Amino acid sequence: MFFCGSGFAGGELACALTPTGLENINYVELKNGIYDDLYISKSADFELTAHCPEEWDFDTVLWAKFSHTTNAGNVDWNLETTSHIILKSRPEGRFKWKTIAVKETRSIEDFVINYPDYFVASGQTMEYALVPVFYGMEGDYATTSATPKYTKMFLIEDGIVWGTEITDGFCDTTRNIPSSTVELLNSRYPVFVRNTKANYDTGSCKGAFVPLDETACEFTYQETQDYQRIKYQRDFMDFICDSIPKILKLPDGRLWLVQITPSPSDTANGTYNDREISWNWVEIGDVNSESDLYYLGFSKIEAEWWDE
Repeated sequence: MFFCGSGFAGGELACALTPTGLENINYVELKNGIYDDLYISKSADFELTAHCPEEWDFDTVLWAKFSHTTNAGNVDWNLETTSHIILKSRPEGRFKWKTIAVKETRSIEDFVINYPDYFVASGQTMEYALVPVFYGMEGDYATTSATPKYTKMFLIEDGIVWGTEITDGFCDTTRNIPSSTVELLNSRYPVFVRNTKANYDTGSCKGAFVPLDETACEFTYQETQDYQRIKYQRDFMDFICDSIPKILKLPDGRLWLVQITPSPSDTANGTYNDREISWNWVEIGDVNSESDLYYLGFSKIEAEWWDE
């Protein structure tokens, strides 16, 4: 006889013909004893013995060895079958991945990757994948996505970030497609001639730039705003005149790899203390090209990891 799901002989399944519960096991407790291992497998033909298996397999759920830790995960097993961890990115909706970080795994701590991705345009959803690699063979992709949004104009070089609110600056661009028109003797209309594949942007930017924190991209004024801006004018001049390629990002989603061209100028905007720096630039590479990023010095990822 059963009453409210329980039998008088004991638990709710005590008198069942097949005493098997179908509920998921989501809690395990060990107490009042000394234990060498806790091993749980989802294998249906798991053999009960006095010893645990030699190693993890794909049916292993957890294995706590209680060797000075209560860790029951398979990080040690992954360490044995992982030579590198790589981080990849791609714009949402695209097929091709770009490798942005590679880390050799020699200890458990090497599974942690912190990478500031400066090659993301404002408002663009990016997909990221963390991939284990065993001497060239990739494992399963663990993916996530992010959509950053900015209100500033940024100029970035090797982790150094300068910026200005877009309301305090501007950036005008020109698309360059070198060509010419040839007027023929017996034709009313000229002939368009283009003998190069060159197709790149140049631009002119202007603003009052200050150094920004690389994580929050914020700047705290310790004194008056005008004084702080003037204080950093010379430092910014040195920054844009060091001949090193840079990343230029605008809050409307545009993004370039650029080289600053001669010669920037520092001019007053109405009053002496309200000063702005104007500078010109030329596009020198594709932000989605792993080879361009490598040869221009933006990336240290060598060709063996490229997806190109």
